[in-house]
Amino acid sequence: MKNTFLGLIMLFFSFQSNAQQITWQCYNVVIDNPAAFTAVWDDFMQTDIGKSMSANAIFQFDFASSEFSSTHQVCWFSDNPADLEENFIKFSNAKTMNTAGIWETWNEEVEQESAILGQSLIADPAGFDLQFAVVYSINVKDPGTYAAAFTEMKAAAEASNGGQGTLELHEVLAGGEPGVTHEVIVRAPSMAEWLANRNQFFASKEFQDFTKKVRPISEVLHIQTGSPVKFYNVQ
Repeated sequence: MKNTFLGLIMLFFSFQSNAQQITWQCYNVVIDNPAAFTAVWDDFMQTDIGKSMSANAIFQFDFASSEFSSTHQVCWFSDNPADLEENFIKFSNAKTMNTAGIWETWNEEVEQESAILGQSLIADPAGFDLQFAVVYSINVKDPGTYAAAFTEMKAAAEASNGGQGTLELHEVLAGGEPGVTHEVIVRAPSMAEWLANRNQFFASKEFQDFTKKVRPISEVLHIQTGSPVKFYNVQ
């Protein structure tokens, strides 16, 4: 079964400044009863184990192709990779002890499709509260050239949308789809605003210059959209 990324991760990454690098791990899952799962996760996050974990979030996928069956992502993220290792141990222990009913719920309501590890390369905290995200899964053959072109394009795109959207670049380290090396995440307050800004910017000289630079060294493999359900342990 093919993976989908967060990523949407992604809004998770919004917590970083440009000087920080956020490491994230996401489970792509099929949840039969999202309301029931979220209620149990709420209770779990109020336990001592839950409170001791790093920032985490539940995301839902809104638009995806028939290749992808996951309905949600459960993601942890931190600027300290050691936190993610501790999360893994804590979550395993919590499931073993069925803390707040998490083991029973995970077994009955959740089908895990994949687990993905990644890190942010270029991200902006300004998009924390944006409610619509588009995730482009990309194969990049020359990361340095792509990042330089992306930085220029990002500045032009965000200048053109009046502060109503952000762009991020992430590296997929393990667990991604075959061929996927990076993710570009575009966020906006709504699907309508993203679409209006997209159509306008795609016609711009700045975007045309970007595509000329990256077309020989990259390929977009998948596109999904999603939105955050709830964040936890965010300071």
